[in-house]
Amino acid sequence: MYIIGVTGGIGTGKSTATEYMRSKGYGYIDADQIGRNLTAEGQPLLEIIGKEFGCVQRTGNLGNKLVLDRVALADIVFNDKKAKDRFDSIVHAEIIKIIDAKLEEYKEKYRLGLFDSNVILDAPLLFESGINEKCDVIIVITCDINKRITRVGKRDGLSSDKLQDRIRNQLDDEIKVNLADYVVNNSGTEEELYEQLDHILDTMKKPLKKRVDKHGVYL
Repeated sequence: MYIIGVTGGIGTGKSTATEYMRSKGYGYIDADQIGRNLTAEGQPLLEIIGKEFGCVQRTGNLGNKLVLDRVALADIVFNDKKAKDRFDSIVHAEIIKIIDAKLEEYKEKYRLGLFDSNVILDAPLLFESGINEKCDVIIVITCDINKRITRVGKRDGLSSDKLQDRIRNQLDDEIKVNLADYVVNNSGTEEELYEQLDHILDTMKKPLKKRVDKHGVYL
């Protein structure tokens, strides 16, 4: 069983790539979704975030439900690298705990013969958070900047300037590419994206001999 880390900057089409891989029966762990769950209404982590950034409000008749103002938080963390680093340090530790638990679930199912595939670990901040250390293989999705601007503008309504601010606050694409095992350029059509992914996935049909547990079972 391979643990495949997939990452890429905003607007590169990472979700399209992971959806295609999932269609092949791969397991899936979404670090972003875990983060959203941890910062959903009423979650304990909001107390800490509110004290640090002031982007949390109390709602309900008794004012006892905490709600994160995600727009206000984004304006802070994507325009201030130090603030982003503080936010990431608060949330990443909790995300990693949940990822570890989910990986153990997949490994146990694999050992029991209930799961026989690879697992995608989808994390935009794969390297920044250290999650890359949990992966056997890392795929980085890249894309032409103009296409990224168009995609994100349609999807999120972000202006070119705001997108550029977010890109500047992410790890440089060149660094990600140098750290990757495989690089997929998603500047073309979906068919071209799928062809690149198929080529990569075809190289993963044999289990990794370097990762064997005490029972002799591939991890």
